[in-house]
Amino acid sequence: MSRTAPNYIWEKLATATWLKAHDIALQEATGGTHAVVENPNRARLRVELFCASLPIASALRKKFGGSTRRLPEDWEAQWFSAHRTKPLRVGKRLVVGGEAGSARDSTTLVIPAGAAFGTGEHATTAMSLRLLECVTRRWGMGWRMLDAGTGSGILALAGRRFGAGEVVAIDNDPLAIKTAKWNARENGIRGVSFRIADANKPIAGNFHLIAANLYSELLASVLPRFRRCLRLDGRLILSGVLREQESRLRGALRANGFRVQTARRRGKWVALLASRSPDQEKEWKKNTVDGHHRQKHLLRHP
Repeated sequence: MSRTAPNYIWEKLATATWLKAHDIALQEATGGTHAVVENPNRARLRVELFCASLPIASALRKKFGGSTRRLPEDWEAQWFSAHRTKPLRVGKRLVVGGEAGSARDSTTLVIPAGAAFGTGEHATTAMSLRLLECVTRRWGMGWRMLDAGTGSGILALAGRRFGAGEVVAIDNDPLAIKTAKWNARENGIRGVSFRIADANKPIAGNFHLIAANLYSELLASVLPRFRRCLRLDGRLILSGVLREQESRLRGALRANGFRVQTARRRGKWVALLASRSPDQEKEWKKNTVDGHHRQKHLLRHP
């Protein structure tokens, strides 16, 4: 794409499903310079690209839909003002910001805005961060963490800030892993193993904490795998759950031997903190026999 000063902008509101289906085409059309902006209060994302000329913007509109408009003379001041967000304070131990010039030390994380992989603004990410901080407050150093569906890597990097000795962060999207690795380098954080992997496949390890900010149907389906690699005294943080999906996910947790300890709600979203439950060990063992059938039942019937 041309690096001439932009005069136009192409914009499109899209669902996450649309974005995933068109990711390669967008990368090819824009050279990877497009931005994806996530609004915490809206389900759809905004894809945008600054263009040097109207023909470039019009070609994107013709290929992907959306709209084009000419930029005002003071577009830079307006754009940066609209995209600037307040730092997110996570307890007393961490501040997450998106400003490129922000200081980087053991109490900060800088996750630039403009990617659909989680910057801390979205309710599901913010609630997960606060549960992570609360759970690990008295854990000390050296515990092990799995971040399933890592996205920008924000939960994995926060885990390292909170004392995790080793973090395994997986995502089935290569672009997400690339973004997460870049964020780790920019924050000077080591000790995170970023891997392209599917949470539905077997997971090796023995973790003190598993965090998964995914959608509820996937969360329910991977609970047996999470249970096998979570320590007896471990904790499970689940988010990406809509309020109307909470009861079904709670049922899936019980069926897999987990007990919900804390539920946090913000707007239409829910985040759950769970632990392995000795009281439900017998039920879980029964479910390992006919678990496939039962798991389908839990997903289909609230």
